[in-house]
Amino acid sequence: MKILIKKDVISGQAGWRREGEIHDLETKLANHYINRGIGVLAEEVKEVKEVKAKVETKEAKAPKKRATKKAK
Repeated sequence: MKILIKKDVISGQAGWRREGEIHDLETKLANHYINRGIGVLAEEVKEVKEVKAKVETKEAKAPKKRATKKAK
């Protein structure tokens, strides 16, 4: 069965199965992934993937000016 992975999973021999990848798995393993919410049948997936807004990191932000006390 072809499964679209919804969450990152580590598999013993195959290594990592990353989110968004489509894998051809054995029926028993595919059903396990579907029941646990890890994947969905690839034939069912017809929707358009939503574009997520990029999260602004600390490095990308402009430095803030520090408020200093004024001399009297």
